[in-house]
Amino acid sequence: MTKDVTISLRIERKLSDKLERHAQQVRRSKSSLAAIAIESYLEVQAQDLALIKQTRDAVRAGEPTIPNEDVMRWLRSWGTETELPMPSPRATKKA
Repeated sequence: MTKDVTISLRIERKLSDKLERHAQQVRRSKSSLAAIAIESYLEVQAQDLALIKQTRDAVRAGEPTIPNEDVMRWLRSWGTETELPMPSPRATKKA
């Protein structure tokens, strides 16, 4: 008995055509390429969410961070004669 399930989704014709061309080039089905793409997307999203949680936990624990104002000041200085060095993390108050 197979563990596969069938899903249905709507995509634009242009994307379907692109998927079809690629499937022919790599001699795979559109369905298998779509499954690979979905799996890859979910893996990246899981990594992103884990990093966000790790960062949020670090901030809540009071680990040093770079305040947004420092980052914005640094970015605004880019390309000017008075370009600032990259800001350094500072200790924060525990929330």
